[in-house]
Amino acid sequence: MKKKVLAALLCTTMAASMLTACGGEKKETEKKEETKTESSTEKKTDTKVTEKTEITFWHAMSGSNEEAIQKITDDFMEQNENVSVKLVNQGGYMDLFDKLMASAKADQLPTMTQIYSNRLSWYVSKGLVADLTPYMEDEQTGFTEEDLADIPEMFLADGIWDGKQYAIPFNKSQMVLYYNETMFEEAGVEVPKTWDEWTAAAEKLTVDEDKDGEPEVYGCVFANNLSTDIAPWLKQAGGSTMNEETNELYFDTPETKEAIEFLNGMFQAKTARFAGDDENANVPVQDGRAAMCVASTSALPYIEEGTMEGITINAAALPGHKTDDQLYYGTNVAVFDSATDMQKQAAWEYIKFLTNTENTAYFAAETGYIPVRVSAQEDPVFAKVLEEKPIKQLSLECFDKGFQGTRNIGGKNALDELGKQLDLVFSGEKGIDEALKDAQTNGEQAMKEAQSN
Repeated sequence: MKKKVLAALLCTTMAASMLTACGGEKKETEKKEETKTESSTEKKTDTKVTEKTEITFWHAMSGSNEEAIQKITDDFMEQNENVSVKLVNQGGYMDLFDKLMASAKADQLPTMTQIYSNRLSWYVSKGLVADLTPYMEDEQTGFTEEDLADIPEMFLADGIWDGKQYAIPFNKSQMVLYYNETMFEEAGVEVPKTWDEWTAAAEKLTVDEDKDGEPEVYGCVFANNLSTDIAPWLKQAGGSTMNEETNELYFDTPETKEAIEFLNGMFQAKTARFAGDDENANVPVQDGRAAMCVASTSALPYIEEGTMEGITINAAALPGHKTDDQLYYGTNVAVFDSATDMQKQAAWEYIKFLTNTENTAYFAAETGYIPVRVSAQEDPVFAKVLEEKPIKQLSLECFDKGFQGTRNIGGKNALDELGKQLDLVFSGEKGIDEALKDAQTNGEQAMKEAQSN
């Protein structure tokens, strides 16, 4: 009988199947209280796709990512002759999200989409997203207990609102510290594991030969949109960005101040910089202009392709502080409620196929993303990749320290306001106390305005 609650999704499975290189005790995810879904009051109409049905899937994948999705989709349609999946590449993520919003306002949403949960929150609040719980619980075509236990808890919980599953995890990655192994060895520097060690390593690896205050080699490079993914440093300082239940912002707090003081220390010392015109933080590390950078594991294919000869790049978990929390992010797949019953069933069958062990393993092997099932580690295709590229093991080893960001409607707007203030801090134009106070005020206003739309 299909399981009708999502309980104990990963805890025991992962302890037996994964290493814990990030160390320490297991942590509860922020959304643990949401990892159980109540039996849905809605009953889906169709349990099989009995007639020719076309579904449209909007996404933002390109290059090898898009090629992998196309291969999986072609395989699905070959095995499911009644279903035609129309893949629509909408450009980058922002292009996709803008087009989704426009289509929602015009009542022309696609069957399904790739989307971040903090974006999906608005659509859920407006009743535009199909509840997938009945499909998951279906006796014939739903998830088994083994399926549920196979998906990391923090990933599955990211698609649950009010006890209902509105999205299934798809492409996930981890924020990590990439480092130039060659530079570290030559300088006799150990890979940092704490904030203090990180600061010291950045200082030792920074090179300013002509002493003009503009180093030829920076110790570390950060993404231009640092505020968007500021959460791990706030978490490691014992704080958070915001409360998902109450919408309270935590920008003007001692914990946030401690995290910003740490980051600002490197910027003011000229041992760290933003990506700037390089656009991506990994680029200066690839060509020897920086020793470290903070970037997603999804950047790995580009790093492998673009690294200069003679440079070896490796990756480590983000150095910790009071805690060792590690940020995981990425999109889920959701189905819109405007789809017909037959389209919803077809979309569910496609989602199951897209995220099964074999296909999540294949997608992870072909891209920089990580599989959304624990069992993928035993898949021959992905197991071979782990042998050839041990760096991909990192994200699997850090699951016990992982968390995903909050999903507040307007949360991104609030973080943008924080970003504006942090830009002034890092450029030396404004003090931290004043900046965080203004970020709190402006962030609260921005969130309220977003929630009123």
